Amino acid sequence: MSTKALLFLLDGGDPGFINTMIEDGELSNLKMLRERASAFPIRNDPAMGAAQFWNCISVGGGPDNHGHYFYMQFKPDSYDVVPNHESSLPVITPFWETLDHEGYKVAVIDLHRMKMSPLKHGLLLDNWLGHDPLTGTKSWPPQVRDTLGDYYSDDSNAGGFAARKRKTADEFNAYLQNLLNRIEAKTKFCIDQINDNCWDLFVASFSEIHDLGHFYYHIEHKNHEHHDPALAAEVPHPMRQGYRKLDWALGELMQAVGDNTAVSAIAGPGMERLISANSAFDDIVRCIDCGIDTPKTSGESIRHAYSSFIPLALRRHISPLARMFRRKLLNQEYLKRRFFAVPHNDNSGAIRINVKGREKQGIISPGDEYDAVVAEIKDAMSTFTNPDNGRALVKRFVCTHHDYNGPYTDVLPDIFVEWDRRETAYDFRVVISERYGEFEILPSQRTGDHNACGFFWSADGPDIASGVYAPRRPGDITDYILRSVRRHRPTNLSH
Repeated sequence: MSTKALLFLLDGGDPGFINTMIEDGELSNLKMLRERASAFPIRNDPAMGAAQFWNCISVGGGPDNHGHYFYMQFKPDSYDVVPNHESSLPVITPFWETLDHEGYKVAVIDLHRMKMSPLKHGLLLDNWLGHDPLTGTKSWPPQVRDTLGDYYSDDSNAGGFAARKRKTADEFNAYLQNLLNRIEAKTKFCIDQINDNCWDLFVASFSEIHDLGHFYYHIEHKNHEHHDPALAAEVPHPMRQGYRKLDWALGELMQAVGDNTAVSAIAGPGMERLISANSAFDDIVRCIDCGIDTPKTSGESIRHAYSSFIPLALRRHISPLARMFRRKLLNQEYLKRRFFAVPHNDNSGAIRINVKGREKQGIISPGDEYDAVVAEIKDAMSTFTNPDNGRALVKRFVCTHHDYNGPYTDVLPDIFVEWDRRETAYDFRVVISERYGEFEILPSQRTGDHNACGFFWSADGPDIASGVYAPRRPGDITDYILRSVRRHRPTNLSH
């Protein structure tokens, strides 16, 4: 059997860390691929996180072209916040559906937050061994799911990696070993699929370094505020172990597809120290909207108590009931607000404005009134500082209706507030505004978070090598994937 193109994805892979390990002589297969390939640094869209990075690659274009900016979405008809699979997001067409319609045979394994739909020729597998799955494993054809137990039958990370606290070296090592075992299991599954079929494109995505970056960053990096040398001695270089295992996986896959296959890789968004004011952002935004002396409503007090006192593991079990309860609270409270915070990746806060004609009970008129509210929010947030270094809290504002013009701009939050992580040695403890006062930041279980860095290494295509085509954003890569597959088999031959 033959595979014409292999695309190797490192979800959460950090370019700086990878290149350092290559220079240290640790990643021989990634080094070989980098030397063969045209290498392009990729920058994520401003103030965005991992879900948007991979959705842009799946669909092409920026977040305003698909609306899938985070794994939780706000519903303007109910003022609820729900997981993507429960939302009414726009129907989008990922690259594998486009290729399938053209008669190409494509396999896509665990691409982050991928869309599951029937294919005529291909194979899809989602939420098998992926980062923090929101649903059970899905596959196309459906019977593929029945074979997965032969490769890995007990994923102790399934159901939410973040829901389990790890304190001891034994606990950290157990999760690390599970992640390494997952890489090995997925690699064996992919090799069997490669050996048993003829593929125009095979996409293998690994997200284990995504988990390691979030939860082991402080163990790997000595300059992290929570680094414990004793723990690090018992859990030696967990992120390096993960990258070495991924390098092994790449080598095994390259051997399986052979020398005549075009191999490319995508990594990102990378990892850095988690520094975020998101835990206090609801309170900050409410204070800006309602005033510093406005007492909390009963619903806000209940939600705050729920987040503060109900263990995360228990919250996962009661989340459907909690969402129903939250919907009732939000319908009573947010519909009266001019704007409010909505969930987003830790690098940025996100604000939704209650707009007439868009939200069910909109208050703010589009146009001049909307622009005035945006200016008010920006002015208010600009008064906040990080007292540990005296710097402004906000690095950048992204105002979607000013910075984007795609068909799904209205699906996005109206304002992203990107936190300034520069010259900050550790996570925010408090943030201060002379106008609004002091806000305490609750500690996060995560110690690493995404930066904007990624890469695209292409070992295929004369237009890439000549520099005619130079991708810079995640969505730029999609066109390359399509053209690369079509170049290898330009006619719509049936299999």
